[in-house]
Formats: sequence, C-alpha cells, structure tokens
Amino acid sequence: MAPSSSSSSAAAVLLLAVAVAAMLAASSTPVLADLTHANCAKNKKVTVQNLCSHDVTLTLEPLANSPALFAGAYTLHPHSHAEFPVCWWTGRLRAGADAAVVEFHVGVDGGSFYLAPNAQPGQRVPVSVTPHGSPLQGRCPAVGCAVQGRCSVHQVPSGDCRNVQEMKIIYCNPHV
Repeated sequence: MAPSSSSSSAAAVLLLAVAVAAMLAASSTPVLADLTHANCAKNKKVTVQNLCSHDVTLTLEPLANSPALFAGAYTLHPHSHAEFPVCWWTGRLRAGADAAVVEFHVGVDGGSFYLAPNAQPGQRVPVSVTPHGSPLQGRCPAVGCAVQGRCSVHQVPSGDCRNVQEMKIIYCNPHV
C-alpha cells in the first residue's frame, strides 16, 4: 500500500524538524563546551588585594558577556583581599580616579591576557597584575607599578601566558 500524501508530508516535516534541531545543537556546542570545560572544575579565581593604608573601592566593566565578579561597587579595606571564583572572565577593573585601570582575560582553558600601565606617575594607588598557576606556561610576567615607582612590563608579551589558575590584582604593591 502506498503511503498517503499526508503521512509523507508529516514525515518530511518531522525530518526537517530533526535536521533543524541538530543544526541548532551543533551551533551551540562551543558555548556549552565552555560552560562544561574540564578546566572549570579547577579552583580558578580572581584575587584583588589592597596593600594601601586606605580603603580602595572597586568597580567592574565586564566585557564579552562576562558575568559580574561582584554586584555594584566593592570596598577593600587596608591590608585585605577578596577572592572571586571564575571559570572565565574578561573585563576591566577600576579603583576610582586614583588608580590605573586594569584589563584582563582569563580563558576557560587557562590562557590569559592582562595589562596595566607601566607608567603611573602621580597615581595615589599604583597597581600591578600577577598571574599564578601550577605551573604557569609561556611568558607570564607581572605588569604594572609598585609604590616606589618601579614598573614592570605593560602587558603579557604576545598573549603567551597559559595555565593561569589565579589572576592577582594588587593595589599599592611594594614589590613589583
């Protein structure tokens, strides 16, 4: 018995729906892979430390659809720190008009990019950025300036810093 045209049409529609669902699943796989990446199970974090003798108030500018590390402004009291767990993060961190802006990216795979000015004359709150990993791979120098004005490189050379498990931003660092 030959199939009716209505059952053939229904089969064609069903086949089309399955094909569209497969294409949508395939196109969303990279995003899902980022959220379930094995490196996310590791304890990755952003640590912000205040070695100044005064409060430092932080604000964020998340980029590339990064989730907020904290809501609104976050105040760090003298000689304290805060840790924010992440799988990945991209954006800028500001500590008011008295400090340079820090921009950084920690990738889901531990690859990183970060920068802070290596000339911060007159800054009341000098800042430095230091990646940590076990072990770090590639070139991962500290960037930024210390209280006495000693400064290090401006950014990680060629973005070749991998296996980062912690990005540490230090305000009023005396040891760059």
